[in-house]
Amino acid sequence: MNLQTLVRARRDLLAYLPLAVTTTIADMTGHDRTHLVSKLALAPTLAAGVLATRDERCPKRTGALLAALAGSTVGDWFMYRSSHGPAHAERREMQRGASAFAVQQLGLVGLLVHDGARPRRLPSGVAAGTLAALALVDDEGGLPDPVLTGYGLLLGAMSALAMGEGGRPGGRRLALGGGLFLLSDAAIIVGGRFARSRGAQATSSGVVLSTYTAALALLVHELRDES
Repeated sequence: MNLQTLVRARRDLLAYLPLAVTTTIADMTGHDRTHLVSKLALAPTLAAGVLATRDERCPKRTGALLAALAGSTVGDWFMYRSSHGPAHAERREMQRGASAFAVQQLGLVGLLVHDGARPRRLPSGVAAGTLAALALVDDEGGLPDPVLTGYGLLLGAMSALAMGEGGRPGGRRLALGGGLFLLSDAAIIVGGRFARSRGAQATSSGVVLSTYTAALALLVHELRDES
C-alpha cells in the first residue's frame, strides 16, 4: 500500500487524532464545553471513515460498525450527563450510558466472533481478574447494579476476545485495542475511588481518555479492514 492509498484509507484519522488530543486535554484542564463537543465528535468521525470505505466490505459489517459507533456516541452523552447533571440523576444517567455502550460492545464482539476470535485462557484470565479486582474496588455494599454489571461483562468478553488475537498475523492492533479499552474502564473506577486532588483527577482523566480514544480507533480500523 503506497502512501497516497494509505492516507486515503485512513483520512478519518486526520480529524480523529486532533479530536482525541483536544478532548483529553480539555477534560484534564476543566474545559467542559470543549471536552463535550470534541468527545461527541469522536465516534461520528470514525463512522464517516466507515461510510467512506463501505465499498470495501459487506453491508452487514458496515452496519455492525455503525451501530457500535452510534452506541459510543450515545454512551458518551449520557456519561457526560451523569457527571455534570443533578446528583439524584447520576445513577440513572450512568445506566443509560452503560446501556448505550453495551450496544457498542455487542457490535464489536459480534465482529470478533464472526472473524474467528475465540476465548483463550490467558487473555480471558486477565480480563476476568481485572473485572473481579474492579468489583472489589467499586464495592459500596448492597446488590450490584445489573445494568452496569452487564456492561462490564460485555466489556470483559470483548477485551478477552480481542487480546486473544495478538498471536495471529495482523492481530496485534486488535489485542492492543482490547487491552487499552479494559485499561480505560479500569482507570475510570480506580480514579473515581482514589483520585482526590486536582492533579490526581487530571492525571486520571488523561489516562482514561487517551486509552479510550486509542482503543476505539484501533478496534474500528482493524475490524473494518477484515474481510
